[in-house]
Amino acid sequence: MERTTSGAGRCTAGSPAPKADRTALLAEIAAFVREHGDILARYHLHSMEDLNRIEQECWRLHDAACSRGACGSAGELVELEYLIGRAKEMKAKRMEGERGPG
Repeated sequence: MERTTSGAGRCTAGSPAPKADRTALLAEIAAFVREHGDILARYHLHSMEDLNRIEQECWRLHDAACSRGACGSAGELVELEYLIGRAKEMKAKRMEGERGPG
């Protein structure tokens, strides 16, 4: 299932969550971005299934941030979502190139 709306476009700010709750979420977001921030450099190491799973987790974190009233802090996820999309495109092109002309 592909999402057609980018992270920024699908934001619906929820009521602000308690600060401790948002702090834990922000730490989770930061760790996720650190782990996957260089995805373009490593795209060839991931299967398309891996990239889809990473993308789904990115969306989950972004939606959690918005529902907890911390949407503005999810900007890193919007950028990462874009990079994941680019990695998927590059992976598809590489797979197509390996198959050669049909």
